[in-house]
Amino acid sequence: MCMIDDNDGFVAVVGDRYVVARKPHRCRECGREIDAGERYHREAYVYEGSIHRHKTCAHCRVVREWLLGECGGFIYGNVKEDARCHVEENPGCYSVNLYRAVVGMEWKWRARSGRLLPVPALEAKP
Repeated sequence: MCMIDDNDGFVAVVGDRYVVARKPHRCRECGREIDAGERYHREAYVYEGSIHRHKTCAHCRVVREWLLGECGGFIYGNVKEDARCHVEENPGCYSVNLYRAVVGMEWKWRARSGRLLPVPALEAKP
């Protein structure tokens, strides 16, 4: 089941753009530090009358887009958990790339050597 199915509210996005980090930032999906010089997605949205800001690394953005195509939406800050639930509740139903992406999020997109993993390629079911 998709987490968006149990969601009780919607957001109104008021700012949405890709930027290059001038200083380190924290991805709100995987918790990884976004390095200076790295592209990330920055959004501002209104939820229940309050403005919130959300920064997402390029890696997690791909997983978020997969959830948008697969489930019709996502919940800010819960992309990792929702993707993990998909692979755990439906073993063998998704491509190996989704399983790799879930592990990548757990590892904060870094190899044991500390090297940043490549941005994954994911496609939702047609």
